[in-house]
Amino acid sequence: MRTLIREAEGRDQEQLSRLYRMLVPNSKKMNVQAEQIGKIRTDPMNFIFVYEEQGELLGSLTLNICMQALHGEQPYAIVENVIVHEDHRSKNIGQQLFRHVEEYCNSIHCHRIMLLSKATRIRAHRFFEREGYDGQVSKGFKKYL
Repeated sequence: MRTLIREAEGRDQEQLSRLYRMLVPNSKKMNVQAEQIGKIRTDPMNFIFVYEEQGELLGSLTLNICMQALHGEQPYAIVENVIVHEDHRSKNIGQQLFRHVEEYCNSIHCHRIMLLSKATRIRAHRFFEREGYDGQVSKGFKKYL
C-alpha cells in the first residue's frame, strides 16, 4: 500500500473540499480554490499537509509558521484544519500527520506548536491530548471578520 505525506497541490482541490466538508459540514462560506492552495505551497511559512493513500487524500492539516521577538529567532507554529476522513479514523493517520509537523517544527527550532479546535469536538480533543497537547494551559479566542 502506497502512503505519502506531502504538501497539497492545486490538483487536490476537490479532495480537500470533501475532507473540509467533514470538518465543517454546514459551512456556506467554504471556498477551496486551487490557486490559493498553490499560493500556500509556494509560501515558505505556510503549509497544507495531506496524507495520501493510493491516490486518495485521507487526512490533512494546515501548518503556519509565525515569527516572534519574545524567543529570539525561534518561531512558533499554529496547526489548523485538522481532519481525517471519517471512514479512516483510528488508523494512525492523524498521528502520522502530527509526527510530520513536529519533525518539521523541530528542524526549524520552533518554540511551540499551538492549535485551536471547536469546543464540541471532544473526540478530537482526546486525540490532541494523546499527542501531547495540553488543552488546559491556554484559552483560545476567535473573532470572525
